[in-house]
Amino acid sequence: MLFTCIRAAQEDLGRRVDRRGVQATPQEPVVIDLQRFTANLKTPWQGGEVRPTHKRPYRRTKPYPKRPSMLEPYEAQIRAWLEAEPTLSAALVLQRLMNVDQTRFTNKSLRTVQIAVKAWRKETVVEIINGDWMAISPLLQPATSLGNILR
Repeated sequence: MLFTCIRAAQEDLGRRVDRRGVQATPQEPVVIDLQRFTANLKTPWQGGEVRPTHKRPYRRTKPYPKRPSMLEPYEAQIRAWLEAEPTLSAALVLQRLMNVDQTRFTNKSLRTVQIAVKAWRKETVVEIINGDWMAISPLLQPATSLGNILR
């Protein structure tokens, strides 16, 4: 019933658009039986939309709480190791941590150590780029004269 009413309204609109600007006699509008229309609306609204494609996906609105890192108590020590030996790999850092605390660190902790070492190295690079990198090492300072280059 609703579908036929919509189709009738669309046809009427199409006829009006086609006649626009042309003097024509108006046709009588389609009569809709409102009693019958409202009787059909008693139960369909209770079912709602049953198709799963129209269901909104769940989105978490609160941020995930951060847990403390297992490396926090040893962060200063690890940074000191990396400053002393910049080429130290994360696997060797983990070996040193396992020697310090065997109950806390295992071989399964390697990925965690790798991520932390990578982040700390990135911080160091950003500090070097943003800071006065010329003052960090005298080897990196440019020579001011030809005599300094030859020495």
